[in-house]
Amino acid sequence: MLTWNMLGVLLWVMLILYLIFVVQNIRQRRIRLLIKQQRRFSWGNLGIDVIELVVLVMAFGSLINAAWLDNPNLEDRGRIFAKVTYRPLIVTTDKDSGQSNYVAVSAQKTKHGSQTYTVYVAGKRLSLPSTMASIADDVKPLAVDAQHIPYDKTALVKMDHHFQKAYLAEYRAWYRENWQNGLGLHAGQLAMHYYLVRVPDQSFVVVK
Repeated sequence: MLTWNMLGVLLWVMLILYLIFVVQNIRQRRIRLLIKQQRRFSWGNLGIDVIELVVLVMAFGSLINAAWLDNPNLEDRGRIFAKVTYRPLIVTTDKDSGQSNYVAVSAQKTKHGSQTYTVYVAGKRLSLPSTMASIADDVKPLAVDAQHIPYDKTALVKMDHHFQKAYLAEYRAWYRENWQNGLGLHAGQLAMHYYLVRVPDQSFVVVK
C-alpha cells in the first residue's frame, strides 16, 4: 500500500544519489583541472565545491530534522488527530499495608530512576511508566505534569462526575496521512501515547 511515507523514502534515495554525484563531480573536476591546466587549485572550482556541499548539508539537515527531530504541536489538526478513551479504575487492596487503592507506585532508587504506576481497569493490570503517565489527585482533574497534553478539560470534569474521580484517561495521537508528515516518514504513525490517572485524593495512592 502506497502512503505519503514513500515521499520521504524517495527524498532519502535522491539525497544518496546526490551525495554520489557530488563526490564524483568533485573528483572529476579536480582531475580535469590538473590535466588541462596543470593546476591543483582554482577559486572557481572551490566555489562550485562549496555550493554543492552546502546544498548537500542543508538537504541532509532538513531530512534529519523531519525524521528524528520533529516535535509537532499536538493541537495542530492539520498534522495530528487524537482520541481519548476513558475507563473506570478498579479499587484493589495492598497486601502489605491492607490499604485500599487505585494506584500502586513503585520506584527505582537510582541516579536515573523512574516510577511505575500500576492500575487495574476492566480486569486488566496495567503498568504505566511515569514518563508517559501522571496522577491527578487534586480538585482539578488535570495534573500539572499532564499540562502538555491537550486533554479536553470540560470532558474531564464530566468524567469526574461520571466515574466519581476514579478513572484512566488514555490519550493517543497519530500523524495524519499527508505530505508534510510523509517527509519525516511519520504519516499514519503514533505521535503520542499518554495516560492520566485520576483518583479522588492521595489516600488512594499507595507507594511501595
